[in-house]
Amino acid sequence: MKEERKVKRYIKPTTFTQRKLMIETYQKTHNISFSCRKAKISINTFRRWYPRYLEQGIGGIREPKKRIRKNPGRVPEKYALRIIELKKKNPNWGRRTIASVIVKENNNKKVISPGGVQKVLERAGLWVKKKEIDI
Repeated sequence: MKEERKVKRYIKPTTFTQRKLMIETYQKTHNISFSCRKAKISINTFRRWYPRYLEQGIGGIREPKKRIRKNPGRVPEKYALRIIELKKKNPNWGRRTIASVIVKENNNKKVISPGGVQKVLERAGLWVKKKEIDI
């Protein structure tokens, strides 16, 4: 027997028109599943948008929330300076070694990844990319 694999479909974000139709239908019928079917959205989407509508009115459903990145990708200055210092003292150390040393210095709390170490070293001019070496 062949196993059927389910392929996940991409579901587009809802439009303002869909959200408005969903809320108008719900207010007329008080039936969540019917209003979601009519607007072609999921019940979870209803649960996300309806409280916003109640709090902010029609303006609350006009635009999706702006997602603010929790980690903007910048390494704190004290870690950046420590990374540069370690690389200058130990030029043979790679990004993973430097990251593990900094983690150990901070009571095994992961404060930076090897990729973050590499970015700091690239900005400081202490990291040579492999493509540049081959040329």
